[in-house]
Amino acid sequence: MQPMTGRRGSLIPGRLSSLLLVLALSGCAGALGQRAEAPEDESPADLYVELATEYLQRGQLETALERAQQAVATDRGSARAHYILAIVHQRLGQGDDAQREFAQAVKRAPQNPDYRNAWGAVLCAQGRHEAGLAEITAALAEPLYQGQEVALMNAAGCSRRAGRDADVERYLRAALEHDPRFPPALLALAERDYQHGDYQSARSLMARYSHTGAATPEALLLAARIERQLGNAQLARELERTLRQRFPHSPEVIEL
Repeated sequence: MQPMTGRRGSLIPGRLSSLLLVLALSGCAGALGQRAEAPEDESPADLYVELATEYLQRGQLETALERAQQAVATDRGSARAHYILAIVHQRLGQGDDAQREFAQAVKRAPQNPDYRNAWGAVLCAQGRHEAGLAEITAALAEPLYQGQEVALMNAAGCSRRAGRDADVERYLRAALEHDPRFPPALLALAERDYQHGDYQSARSLMARYSHTGAATPEALLLAARIERQLGNAQLARELERTLRQRFPHSPEVIEL
């Protein structure tokens, strides 16, 4: 699931960029394994890439880092090796190292939309909005790219950082056109409608989200606030009670 209003209480817009970067980098195992969108030659590094991906999925980051480094050492020309190493560095909070490896992956496989989308998200997070949007747009231009909704979410986050509010909504709605059940877009649009005072639309979007997305602290707090604005105090209290019970130590509980 990175403030439009500058307040901690504006949950989704305030966290949008960080959420979108996570989205760009999540699912890396699938992208690495499928290779359908931008085929690459087989490499002796592929075994280490697969091992690094498995350890990454298990949360064993140090071991994943070792295997990813082995992948690059085995074949420095492998875009997949540089990409998985970038992902691991990013997860470890090693931004400079991640940036270097993302750039190497894109350099070696410029037609791979997964790599360009992830690299674009990193550039946007660094404040390099034009360069980031250019990379994300390049990913979106690939007609067979199966991650269109994720790239569109990243474009929305980058546009928000650049102060292009109209583009934010355009990209979010485009993401829902690609996948009407895409939880991050539903949640982000619900928050936008809430901030703009369109509480009925926000509630409708949250109802759709409830069928597809997780009951996160952010979602529960937003739903409670929407119901309070609509005068449904009892339902709002129930949502707040659920938030306290399920996530007693979350920052959102303090905001109640």
